[in-house]
Amino acid sequence: MTATTFDEERAPRDLGKILETAGVYAALSLLALQTIYPLLWVLFGSLKTKGGMMNNIWGPPRSLELSNYSEAWRIAGMGDRILNSLTVTALALVVLVVVATPCAYALARLRFRGRAIVLAVIVGAMLVPPQVMAIPLFVVAAKLKMVNSLFGISIIYAATSLPLSVFILRSFFLTLPTELEDAARVDGASRLDILVKVMLPLARPGMALVTIFAFIEIWNDFFLAFLLLRQPAVQTIPLGLVAFFQQYDSLWNLYFAALMMTTLPVILIFVLMQRQFIAGITAGATKG
Repeated sequence: MTATTFDEERAPRDLGKILETAGVYAALSLLALQTIYPLLWVLFGSLKTKGGMMNNIWGPPRSLELSNYSEAWRIAGMGDRILNSLTVTALALVVLVVVATPCAYALARLRFRGRAIVLAVIVGAMLVPPQVMAIPLFVVAAKLKMVNSLFGISIIYAATSLPLSVFILRSFFLTLPTELEDAARVDGASRLDILVKVMLPLARPGMALVTIFAFIEIWNDFFLAFLLLRQPAVQTIPLGLVAFFQQYDSLWNLYFAALMMTTLPVILIFVLMQRQFIAGITAGATKG
């Protein structure tokens, strides 16, 4: 085979590989644009005047109206509602991690009668949306005096996020080597010592993954907050945004400013924990 013939055969393969790579990059670019542009659109709208929003809906602002953020903060009462959301989210995450971690470890490592049934119940609970349980949930919450209570709704949020969190952490614990536990047991460590001192440091990516998922779900939740938080003093951000939009539906620039203020914490959490998030995703996918 001559060099000319070899080059002629390799050329179609190289061209096909180039076209395949170009197609992948084009698809990823389109997906990135679809994901990023709505956020940029809200950011652009939050920096425009009311007239600029009507005359230039899709483009960037011609001048930066930073006063929109202070106006939205004042009119929508963002300070109190952000504090309420932070309180609810922090309490729920603490309860969730403290409860889900030992439960997941027990399902991954302990052998006890009924373990398969417990796991099946957890998987089944993941398939039940909170809307289906709205009436019994409200009745139980009212009897336990959890209505209009930040602590009460935090417990409920932790309970609704528990099945998915246990399932994710169990899959992560299964990827960790059992030899480390055997070595700690030989040194005289108890089961609790093994969990706290050996497994938890290794399980940080999985816990970060659970924390990010639960944070986004709790921070953005409207349904349970609308169901259980009736008094304005205890309402969270999603309820405040709906009330703000209903009262000032023509002030889109201020509404977008309020949206940006509520979106920034989610972006910040993901940026700070992205390494653990990616590690948790990849580790949980290797073994289940």
